[in-house]
Amino acid sequence: MKQERTSQLLDLLSRNESLKSKGFSMRCTPSGGIAVDRWGHVHGIWDFDGASFLWVSLGSSEPVFRTGNAETAVLYTVVMLVNGLTEPRAG
Repeated sequence: MKQERTSQLLDLLSRNESLKSKGFSMRCTPSGGIAVDRWGHVHGIWDFDGASFLWVSLGSSEPVFRTGNAETAVLYTVVMLVNGLTEPRAG
């Protein structure tokens, strides 16, 4: 079940145009989670505990967000990472 749900989330995250356009990529971790990376820097890891997807952000040791729905996990990722980015200023 964990591998099936993790694969579902990995597919949705990998196909998300907002994440792709900002340079985010996803990869499986040795423990079966999904690391969300941008330009060589991991911003957080999604894991699945059998009931919920758990988001552990950089610098946290405990999940800061939990959802049972893969689509909600993608939305959370976009809101927190893409919408939280600041574009470099010209000049």
